[in-house]
Amino acid sequence: MPRWWLELFPYLALAVAISLSSWSFMRSEHYREETDMLLTQSYEIEWRGSQVRERLANIIGYLKIAIATGEREPRLVQEIGLLQFNIVALKNLEYADHFLDPKDFDRLDNSLTMIRANINPALADGGQDLNVLAWVSAIQEDMFHVSGTAGAHSRTLTETAQIEENALRNTAIFALALSAVIVVGVVIHQRAAFAQRKDRQIRSFSSLFAHMTRSRVSALALFIGRLADTTTPDPEMVAAAVRAAKELDAINDGLLKIAYAGKPARRVALKAILDAIRLDHGDRIRLDIPDEAQDAPVAFPQLHLILDELIRNAEHAVAAAGRAAPSVVLRGRLAPRFPLGRRLILEVVDNGVGMTAAVREKALEPFFSTRAGSHVGLGLTGCAEMVKTLGGRFAIQSMENIGTTVRISYPIARDAGMPA
Repeated sequence: MPRWWLELFPYLALAVAISLSSWSFMRSEHYREETDMLLTQSYEIEWRGSQVRERLANIIGYLKIAIATGEREPRLVQEIGLLQFNIVALKNLEYADHFLDPKDFDRLDNSLTMIRANINPALADGGQDLNVLAWVSAIQEDMFHVSGTAGAHSRTLTETAQIEENALRNTAIFALALSAVIVVGVVIHQRAAFAQRKDRQIRSFSSLFAHMTRSRVSALALFIGRLADTTTPDPEMVAAAVRAAKELDAINDGLLKIAYAGKPARRVALKAILDAIRLDHGDRIRLDIPDEAQDAPVAFPQLHLILDELIRNAEHAVAAAGRAAPSVVLRGRLAPRFPLGRRLILEVVDNGVGMTAAVREKALEPFFSTRAGSHVGLGLTGCAEMVKTLGGRFAIQSMENIGTTVRISYPIARDAGMPA
């Protein structure tokens, strides 16, 4: 072999390795995008299914109340209409056939036929609540089958795309190992960080949803249990059950705003969020944020939900302390960000009851709470995880009987129009 060929061979091998790794990386990104798309589609399918199940649960509850009391809830007809709408919407999703079997489409058609041919006329005639309850229960059973199939297909499609992505990623790692060990390390780190961030988001939203719905579900379970003990439900329990259902609906709306937020997140000036906070909290909060910081572009609705939750927690802490001069302050400023760029520092400061050292250590643990209540919020765990997914930092400083300061450090994108 000529000498010049021996000298050129390593460079050719390096070029081949770089080309192979580049191709593998691009294909891996393609599969990652497909995985994200499948996740989004599965979220939509599961959300539609949850809406159907929620409507069914409401309808069954209203029917049982009507059978026990002889008085029909006015919202019953509206809930039937919403049930029919959500079944039609689920059936007509353009990618529904990726997640549902032909038998599931038959179940959806049969449910729609039962609503139109049996349930709606029976509701119009009156006096057939027992029959309507039997039909709705049959629909509910079918919807459980549909949800199970959708979940199984979702997992299969996502795992298949993930396997293909991982296979190509391993090929890229192997090719990069031929050219430079350090490049391999960078790729492994980036891919592992992405997987960990995705896993953290899923676990965070799961614990967040459980945290916010636990007390409401318990209230509804108590109400349903009391229905079996008396023929005339206590009006206060009925009101509490209706309130809990509305709160659960509000929780779902808030979480869906986050789950279906655009990628990248829609950005607005911080001032727009501050205006909404002023409207919600009035003179109970003081703002100390310069105009420069108010013009900073931030992710919406994530930061709005985070600040609203922190302020509500601060207001609760101040009210519990019974201060003669209660104080809740939202401070903000811009600070340098290494190596280039800016970061927005936001602090919610109160002079409430504060936290003990033991409570402060557990404040960010899932399912930990120092109070029960009816307000719909994210919880400190959800706030901290959401700040992390936005690339920021979350910290708590608190002293018992003195007050609490919650600090958010939020990175401002270099292309967001802010001066460096």
